[in-house]
Amino acid sequence: MTSRDISLVRAEIDASALRANAAALAEAVSPARLKCVVKADAYGHGVDLVAPTLHAAGLREFCVATVPEALALRDLLGADAEIMAWLYGPGSDLEAALRADIALGVSTPGALDRVAAAARATGIRARVHLKIDSGLGRNGLAPEDIPAVLTTLRACAEEDAPPFVVSGIMSHFAVADEPERPETAQQQEVFDSARRELTELLESAGGRLGEASDLDVHIANSPAALTLRPVPGNSARVGLALYGLSPLADAEPGDLGLTPVMRLVSEVVNLKHIPVGHGASYGLTYTAEADTRFALVPGGYGDGVPRSASNRAEVSIRGQRFPIVGRIAMDQFIVDVGDAEVAIGDEVVLFGPGGPSAAEWGDWAETINYEIVTRLSARVDRVLIDADPADPGDRAPADPTSTEAR
Repeated sequence: MTSRDISLVRAEIDASALRANAAALAEAVSPARLKCVVKADAYGHGVDLVAPTLHAAGLREFCVATVPEALALRDLLGADAEIMAWLYGPGSDLEAALRADIALGVSTPGALDRVAAAARATGIRARVHLKIDSGLGRNGLAPEDIPAVLTTLRACAEEDAPPFVVSGIMSHFAVADEPERPETAQQQEVFDSARRELTELLESAGGRLGEASDLDVHIANSPAALTLRPVPGNSARVGLALYGLSPLADAEPGDLGLTPVMRLVSEVVNLKHIPVGHGASYGLTYTAEADTRFALVPGGYGDGVPRSASNRAEVSIRGQRFPIVGRIAMDQFIVDVGDAEVAIGDEVVLFGPGGPSAAEWGDWAETINYEIVTRLSARVDRVLIDADPADPGDRAPADPTSTEAR
């Protein structure tokens, strides 16, 4: 894709910031291993750009939510990546997952039965991670489900060719972003109890379901990876922090040694003088209080720019903040630039280095930074660049002969 084919609204994905974040997080969770969570199109950053960059940097463990995500990731990364998925239903193609060597989280007794059926149908031994609901109340085996699952595993251990290798046990913290709350320790106790039961079963099975010493134990998410020392388990599933965004309400990315990976930009395509009393956009929810100038910027809720941030959000042009006025439309929004030095063709930074943060947009839209980055639509091209994280002005393409984008 050439630069002239790239959409007016584009998300620049900084490869060097991504690598630096991964290195910092890997060091922070050590001796636990870093698992890179690249679900939801790598949190909106473009999995086809993010995952190969991390893989080329030496990362090999990747996590996604769904089986289709896992299959696409296998095609993208090849055979040497460790890939797991945990969100699927009765109609999901688990046989395809096993053929692609995808490890599967198991969250219900029925799911374990479906994985066993897929293993027997394909002749491929499944690698499973038991997912424990330690208190989040979301997906995962409730404590009362665990005895039934262990009974099924014991029965499978007696088969000539057990359909499973139990590769891991996992859970997910609910409030690790609030380190003072007691629920995190309570969840850890529930999880540790389930881990002990599983370890005893694996030892009693004599290795027929996998070695207890090889069990992959993971419960830490981004907040836990940043706040708990030591990080619980022998690996940590890190998503948001990998992309240089803070999961903590009282910490900026820089406070955590992270650099935002995404920079969402557009440009000024129209500029006009506006008299006092003139309205802006649908509903005329804003009226100019003095003679001014309006700049028109491509980008709207069709691109994932939240309409709820209308008359609240700001953008940066030539290093100066300006307010979005009137309602954000499907394809465009208006910025009141007054008499500032702004011209048609000027770059507009919606968020990221050189502009407001995704967290600020989360506040303006009454949501969180996670949603701001993941909501970007397919109309927004993701463009891979390789810049010095210390210099947001250095925005050179990763490949000097072309711009890699989709």
